[in-house]
Amino acid sequence: MDCKRLILNWQEKLKKVNPLKRDTPFNYEYLQLDKIITFVGPRRAGKTYFMFYILKKLIEEKKIQLEQVVFIDFTSFLDNEFDVEKLLENFYLLYPDKAPFFVFDEIQELKNFEKIVMYLFNMGFKIFLSGSNSKLLSSQLSTIFRGRTIDIKVLPLTFKEFLYFKWIGNKFYTEQQLWLVKNKFLEYLKFGGYPEIVLVESEITKLDLINQYFTILLYKDLLERYGIENEYVIKYLIKRILYSISKEFSIQKVFNDLKSQWVKVGKQTIYNYLEYLKEIFFVYEVLNLAKQWKKFFLYDVWYNNVYLIENYWYRFENVVLNHLKQKFEAVSYLKQNKYEIDFVLKEVNLAIQVCYELNEENFDREIYWLTKVKCKNKYLIYFNKFTDKTVSGIKIINFFEFLKLTNDDKLV
Repeated sequence: MDCKRLILNWQEKLKKVNPLKRDTPFNYEYLQLDKIITFVGPRRAGKTYFMFYILKKLIEEKKIQLEQVVFIDFTSFLDNEFDVEKLLENFYLLYPDKAPFFVFDEIQELKNFEKIVMYLFNMGFKIFLSGSNSKLLSSQLSTIFRGRTIDIKVLPLTFKEFLYFKWIGNKFYTEQQLWLVKNKFLEYLKFGGYPEIVLVESEITKLDLINQYFTILLYKDLLERYGIENEYVIKYLIKRILYSISKEFSIQKVFNDLKSQWVKVGKQTIYNYLEYLKEIFFVYEVLNLAKQWKKFFLYDVWYNNVYLIENYWYRFENVVLNHLKQKFEAVSYLKQNKYEIDFVLKEVNLAIQVCYELNEENFDREIYWLTKVKCKNKYLIYFNKFTDKTVSGIKIINFFEFLKLTNDDKLV
């Protein structure tokens, strides 16, 4: 590898790029600590440009110099091509009086990356790592470095960030712009919050990118990384999850359905595949407070487009949950017999029911269980509303009011 050219090319790119600000919190005092900072989240969700944003701010504030940055994108390397000693040697040939600041992107692509990171860390260098596998980074690095890592989770754009990327700012708080924002929200529901997809206008291009992302996720992040041999089973599991968003999910049922198709697979294998999907930030689980059942939700709703699933009711519920989890980690649901509450936040005594379209016909059904649940704070969140009915003790608000309350920490 031509290390000098590699270093200079990425420094030139960093100088020219103008990354948009994210709401993802970053404490700049972390850089004063003896820590490795890891940025974890789904592939293509914006980790690289978030690191660029931080680096540019550090350069502007003269806390580091551009020449110190050594950026390596490991998606473009074969394992035997990377030589850390050669990289250091060439850096010092370029800048003999400077200390390198290493930024390693998608580090999980390099086998035995821990040894290289440990070597550079012990030399006292500052290190940023990014990766698309939660277990690989958090568990392995935490074990090796024993608390000397700080994890920053970088997720797809929230709707607030989506509006910034669309140059609309925070105008969704004003009635005059509500028609425009509602239209943009439908785009967000359909295509999600991956920055590259958000920034292109053509729906055909968006769908092309979605198919490319899914291909990488399937073949590189799953089949290749985990050595999965049964491609049909992992595809079938993904499809079943996508069709089951917001519904209780049963591995036993998936196993039985595969068995009825004469597909030979062990139940434990299906459990393992599900864990892999969680580790690569495809899905996360939400537990039932009443019993040991769970639902799965997507880190981003664009995945639905892979199988042309158009159900906006479930997409809307998924988006509301993703926004809740920006503020609250412990979100559950409550289902017992016919009794069901979409989301419960036990720690803040909050119950939420979600309804994409609230009307005269479904109002009583949507509100009924909220009247029964023993929570101090009760909300019904909707996107469209075609009724003026109200109920004492329950706040009935649209999605944009919900965003404002969560952003201002006034939901409870």
